[in-house]
Amino acid sequence: MDDLTRWLTELVDAAPAWSVYLIACSVVYLETAIVVVGLIAPSEAVLIAAGVVAAIGKPNIGVLVVSCAIAALAGDTTGYWLGRAGGPRFMKTKIGHRMVRRTRRSGYHPPGAKDAFIAVAAARWVSYVRSVSPLLAGSRRMPYRRYAVATAVGGTTWSATILLVSYGVGATLGAKVALVVVVCVAGLALLVLLIRRLMAHRAVADERG
Repeated sequence: MDDLTRWLTELVDAAPAWSVYLIACSVVYLETAIVVVGLIAPSEAVLIAAGVVAAIGKPNIGVLVVSCAIAALAGDTTGYWLGRAGGPRFMKTKIGHRMVRRTRRSGYHPPGAKDAFIAVAAARWVSYVRSVSPLLAGSRRMPYRRYAVATAVGGTTWSATILLVSYGVGATLGAKVALVVVVCVAGLALLVLLIRRLMAHRAVADERG
């Protein structure tokens, strides 16, 4: 165990800070920019690992929080404009109808109602809904200025909360326990990724069948 901890500590110390920023921001951005990627990208697990690594390694937690918040807004904005461009046509397909039904079963109502601001901000905290919310907002022509403010609130609070809590856990528990957390989170991320891929393949098979 000590040898493993030592090896992991050296690995974390050797990893440049920019690589952690790049990985975390890329996952956060792609999760909402491209809905298909969002359905398989385990962003919470990546942010938890990034927060812990920041506590015991080189990344600066302040830079990480700000950059991930910007990445979240950029991803939501990209997804929104893709929804504006091709969302209405996509929503007429079987997959689009199924997507809307699934979001409603999750307790989320697509933007367009009077409480759309709260719906968009809250969507960031729900895994599947987070990925499809920008597309739905764009396809329903929610005013971009209102959407941008709502998604900025949701994305900033979501990413900052996960990163700061993870950072606090890493700083409090120390390197050994923190590294165990990183390994467990990495394993969980792989498991979630596998499950999401299987679900995506099953959904495609159902549509074809």
